Amino acid sequence: MLRTPTRPDQYSDDAHRPRVDRPYLGRVGTDKGDRPRAAGRRLGLGFAAAGLVTVPWVFYLGASLPIAAEDAHWALGWVGLDSCEALALFATGLLLLRADNRCALTATATAVLLLIDAWFDITSATPGGELATAIVMAVCAEVPIAVTCAALALRVIRHPFPQLSR
Repeated sequence: MLRTPTRPDQYSDDAHRPRVDRPYLGRVGTDKGDRPRAAGRRLGLGFAAAGLVTVPWVFYLGASLPIAAEDAHWALGWVGLDSCEALALFATGLLLLRADNRCALTATATAVLLLIDAWFDITSATPGGELATAIVMAVCAEVPIAVTCAALALRVIRHPFPQLSR
Protein backbone atom coordinates (compact mmCIF):
# COMPACT_ATOMS: atom_id res chain seq x y z
CA MET A 1 0.00 0.00 0.00
CA LEU A 2 1.25 3.44 -0.92
CA ARG A 3 1.80 5.51 2.22
CA THR A 4 1.01 9.19 2.24
CA PRO A 5 3.20 11.30 4.49
CA THR A 6 1.35 12.21 7.69
CA ARG A 7 3.66 14.95 8.97
CA PRO A 8 4.85 18.04 7.08
CA ASP A 9 8.52 17.11 7.60
CA GLN A 10 8.03 13.83 5.69
CA TYR A 11 7.46 15.55 2.33
CA SER A 12 10.44 15.35 -0.03
CA ASP A 13 9.84 18.56 -1.98
CA ASP A 14 7.96 21.84 -1.67
CA ALA A 15 5.56 21.04 -4.52
CA HIS A 16 3.87 18.31 -2.48
CA ARG A 17 3.73 20.02 0.89
CA PRO A 18 0.30 20.84 2.37
CA ARG A 19 -1.16 24.16 1.28
CA VAL A 20 -0.39 26.96 3.70
CA ASP A 21 -3.90 28.42 3.49
CA ARG A 22 -5.51 25.27 4.89
CA PRO A 23 -4.97 23.82 8.34
CA TYR A 24 -2.98 20.61 8.45
CA LEU A 25 -4.90 17.52 9.51
CA GLY A 26 -2.46 14.91 10.77
CA ARG A 27 -4.63 11.85 10.09
CA VAL A 28 -5.78 12.59 6.55
CA GLY A 29 -4.55 9.92 4.16
CA THR A 30 -3.41 7.46 6.82
CA ASP A 31 -4.14 3.73 6.76
CA LYS A 32 -7.17 4.26 9.01
CA GLY A 33 -8.98 6.10 6.24
CA ASP A 34 -10.06 9.65 5.86
CA ARG A 35 -11.77 9.96 9.27
CA PRO A 36 -11.58 13.75 9.74
CA ARG A 37 -13.21 14.42 6.37
CA ALA A 38 -15.90 11.77 6.93
CA ALA A 39 -16.63 13.09 10.42
CA GLY A 40 -16.90 16.62 9.07
CA ARG A 41 -19.26 15.44 6.36
CA ARG A 42 -21.48 13.66 8.92
CA LEU A 43 -21.47 16.73 11.14
CA GLY A 44 -22.32 18.96 8.17
CA LEU A 45 -25.22 16.69 7.19
CA GLY A 46 -26.44 16.70 10.79
CA PHE A 47 -26.44 20.50 10.98
CA ALA A 48 -28.14 20.82 7.58
CA ALA A 49 -30.82 18.29 8.62
CA ALA A 50 -31.37 20.13 11.91
CA GLY A 51 -31.86 23.36 9.97
CA LEU A 52 -34.43 21.73 7.67
CA VAL A 53 -36.30 20.13 10.57
CA THR A 54 -36.48 23.52 12.30
CA VAL A 55 -38.43 25.11 9.41
CA PRO A 56 -41.76 23.34 10.18
CA TRP A 57 -41.22 24.10 13.87
CA VAL A 58 -40.97 27.83 13.08
CA PHE A 59 -44.27 27.69 11.18
CA TYR A 60 -45.90 25.82 14.06
CA LEU A 61 -44.69 28.45 16.55
CA GLY A 62 -45.91 31.27 14.31
CA ALA A 63 -49.38 29.75 14.22
CA SER A 64 -49.65 28.62 17.84
CA LEU A 65 -47.98 31.26 20.02
CA PRO A 66 -50.25 33.81 21.66
CA ILE A 67 -50.34 37.37 20.29
CA ALA A 68 -49.37 38.85 23.66
CA ALA A 69 -47.45 37.36 26.55
CA GLU A 70 -46.21 38.55 29.90
CA ASP A 71 -42.83 37.54 31.28
CA ALA A 72 -41.88 37.71 34.95
CA HIS A 73 -38.16 37.72 34.06
CA TRP A 74 -38.27 40.37 31.32
CA ALA A 75 -35.65 42.64 32.91
CA LEU A 76 -33.34 39.71 33.69
CA GLY A 77 -33.46 38.59 30.06
CA TRP A 78 -32.49 42.04 28.75
CA VAL A 79 -29.77 42.54 31.37
CA GLY A 80 -28.39 39.10 30.49
CA LEU A 81 -28.34 39.83 26.76
CA ASP A 82 -26.71 43.25 27.20
CA SER A 83 -24.16 41.74 29.61
CA CYS A 84 -23.23 39.13 27.02
CA GLU A 85 -22.83 41.89 24.43
CA ALA A 86 -20.56 43.87 26.77
CA LEU A 87 -18.44 40.78 27.51
CA ALA A 88 -18.20 39.89 23.80
CA LEU A 89 -17.19 43.44 22.85
CA PHE A 90 -14.57 43.52 25.63
CA ALA A 91 -13.17 40.11 24.68
CA THR A 92 -12.99 41.10 21.00
CA GLY A 93 -11.18 44.32 21.87
CA LEU A 94 -8.75 42.56 24.18
CA LEU A 95 -7.92 39.85 21.65
CA LEU A 96 -7.59 42.44 18.89
CA LEU A 97 -5.16 44.49 21.01
CA ARG A 98 -3.09 41.32 21.46
CA ALA A 99 -3.23 40.60 17.69
CA ASP A 100 -4.80 37.25 18.56
CA ASN A 101 -6.56 35.52 15.66
CA ARG A 102 -9.23 34.22 18.05
CA CYS A 103 -10.75 37.72 17.87
CA ALA A 104 -12.55 36.39 14.77
CA LEU A 105 -14.56 34.08 17.02
CA THR A 106 -15.53 36.74 19.53
CA ALA A 107 -16.23 39.28 16.77
CA THR A 108 -18.62 36.80 15.14
CA ALA A 109 -20.37 36.14 18.45
CA THR A 110 -20.60 39.89 19.10
CA ALA A 111 -22.16 40.51 15.67
CA VAL A 112 -24.78 37.84 16.29
CA LEU A 113 -25.61 39.16 19.76
CA LEU A 114 -25.99 42.73 18.47
CA LEU A 115 -28.28 41.65 15.63
CA ILE A 116 -30.40 39.61 18.05
CA ASP A 117 -30.60 42.62 20.35
CA ALA A 118 -31.69 44.90 17.50
CA TRP A 119 -34.29 42.38 16.34
CA PHE A 120 -35.87 41.95 19.77
CA ASP A 121 -35.66 45.67 20.57
CA ILE A 122 -37.68 46.45 17.46
CA THR A 123 -40.13 43.55 17.60
CA SER A 124 -40.90 43.99 21.29
CA ALA A 125 -41.24 47.80 21.28
CA THR A 126 -44.63 49.43 21.57
CA PRO A 127 -45.62 51.75 18.70
CA GLY A 128 -44.58 55.35 19.11
CA GLY A 129 -41.52 56.68 20.90
CA GLU A 130 -40.30 53.28 22.11
CA LEU A 131 -40.34 51.85 18.58
CA ALA A 132 -38.64 54.96 17.16
CA THR A 133 -35.89 54.69 19.79
CA ALA A 134 -35.40 50.98 19.01
CA ILE A 135 -35.09 51.70 15.28
CA VAL A 136 -32.63 54.55 15.83
CA MET A 137 -30.52 52.36 18.15
CA ALA A 138 -30.54 49.53 15.59
CA VAL A 139 -29.67 51.75 12.61
CA CYS A 140 -27.11 53.98 14.35
CA ALA A 141 -25.42 51.59 16.77
CA GLU A 142 -26.25 47.89 16.85
CA VAL A 143 -26.29 47.04 13.14
CA PRO A 144 -23.21 49.13 12.19
CA ILE A 145 -21.19 47.62 15.05
CA ALA A 146 -22.40 44.13 14.05
CA VAL A 147 -21.33 44.74 10.44
CA THR A 148 -17.95 46.01 11.66
CA CYS A 149 -17.51 42.88 13.80
CA ALA A 150 -18.43 40.60 10.88
CA ALA A 151 -16.00 42.45 8.59
CA LEU A 152 -13.28 42.15 11.24
CA ALA A 153 -13.89 38.41 11.55
CA LEU A 154 -13.71 37.92 7.77
CA ARG A 155 -10.55 40.01 7.54
CA VAL A 156 -8.81 38.02 10.26
CA ILE A 157 -9.89 34.72 8.70
CA ARG A 158 -8.57 35.78 5.28
CA HIS A 159 -5.46 37.54 6.56
CA PRO A 160 -4.49 36.22 10.01
CA PHE A 161 -2.16 38.14 12.27
CA PRO A 162 1.43 36.86 12.01
CA GLN A 163 2.26 34.64 14.95
CA LEU A 164 5.31 35.57 16.92
CA SER A 165 7.42 32.70 18.22
CA ARG A 166 7.33 32.50 21.97
